[in-house]
Amino acid sequence: MVGNGMNKKPFWEDAYKAQGPGNTFAAGKPSLEFYELITQLRKGARVLDLGCGDGRNAMFLAEHGFDVTAVDISENAIDKVRVLATQKGVEVNAQVQDMREYMFTCFYDLIISHGNLHLIEREDWTSLIEKIKNNTISGGYNVIAVFTDSIPPPADLAEFTVGLFKEAELFEFYADWKIILQKSYVLEDEHPGSPKHRHPINKIVAQRIDG
Repeated sequence: MVGNGMNKKPFWEDAYKAQGPGNTFAAGKPSLEFYELITQLRKGARVLDLGCGDGRNAMFLAEHGFDVTAVDISENAIDKVRVLATQKGVEVNAQVQDMREYMFTCFYDLIISHGNLHLIEREDWTSLIEKIKNNTISGGYNVIAVFTDSIPPPADLAEFTVGLFKEAELFEFYADWKIILQKSYVLEDEHPGSPKHRHPINKIVAQRIDG
């Protein structure tokens, strides 16, 4: 995930600190779209997971033989990714870095930003989406999932969700790509110190098709 000069520690940092054998990922199992994408990507495909958290998607892709770079601003998250990669015997290029400052030095077959762009300001994610698109190979994929403002965030998360998307706004950025999946839904959620609440989500899986 990312930080934005926040005054308090986000709840997910405690989950990232859990590194013992058998610990689950803070956000659960890999997102379902990756089970399909692993059948579409070339062998050894280059993957970038921006705001990877403790690696639920990055680890899954690395276990299936892809060349994965995982970036997160949280040292706890990246420490956990490295520990889990060692435990699982896979390689993940895990980096502590603010995704807003990530320097693209190559093109990727798949770039992921799953559940984190709404944690940075609008002008930052607008620029970052363009970089993500521009650094994806022809025929490559982007998987983006964001929170929207169609339901107000719970009080304990309002400080962090500084760049909520408008409903369907994400989809407009990919009007020039082939849309594999375009989905709007509401996630029922609960975490320590917060009552049950709902997150409105927009998710897209898009493929760059040039020419």
